[in-house]
Amino acid sequence: MPVFQRIFNFDQAAVAQMEQRLNNRYTPGAAFPLQAWLLTEGNETPAKILNVSGNGIGLLLEPDTLPAEEDAVKVRLRFGAHQQLVDGRVVHLRPEAAKAYCGVGLKFADFPSRKTYLQLLQPVAIGQSLQPVPADQVVQDDPPLLRQVFRGDDKALLTVWLEPGPERVFHRFEFRLKDYLCQADRASHLLETQAPAEATSHAGKSSNPVFDISGNVQAEIRQLFRWTLPNLSAGVPDDVRAFLQRYAK
Repeated sequence: MPVFQRIFNFDQAAVAQMEQRLNNRYTPGAAFPLQAWLLTEGNETPAKILNVSGNGIGLLLEPDTLPAEEDAVKVRLRFGAHQQLVDGRVVHLRPEAAKAYCGVGLKFADFPSRKTYLQLLQPVAIGQSLQPVPADQVVQDDPPLLRQVFRGDDKALLTVWLEPGPERVFHRFEFRLKDYLCQADRASHLLETQAPAEATSHAGKSSNPVFDISGNVQAEIRQLFRWTLPNLSAGVPDDVRAFLQRYAK
């Protein structure tokens, strides 16, 4: 079952391009509710996920549960109510502290399973890719507010505005998660979400998109926002994280 029903409804061409972009390894945040088990010859071993990419996963295992390199294995992923079983092959083993690192190359049985896995990666890749834009490259065009910007892969963009004064008081934020937008200000206490109407059908993008206001789409964008926050990179300061977390309901 897909992680998202309405958003990230990729076609095969989009998935092929996405796999190339997701060759980087991303480390899920500690609070991100993704779990994994490694299945070898009928045995199922719980594993800690150290990193994920578009075609592989890095697991931390006890040394006495290790498979051999080139062994065919399966990886069972659980993400809340969602579960996925993926075929794989062990491509790398190495000691890791008192345990062992096991790198598994993944092989998807069909296009739906491949798409589902890439949907699962979206909140991890978006959050982990965000890095601060140097202050001298940020246009300050909304005085007296001070703008801070964090840019990530594939159009991910987080902008926060701070009020003037000696203390860091946040006024509002906009968080563009690829084609989807979340925004809120301190006064309203409400998270607003937007999605281009064509984003769920992947029709051609227009320069002035019409926004889809379907309740189902908005609920999925809010869920994407909540799942992205635990994966924010170390480049996003703690007070920015805390400000965003107020709206993760």
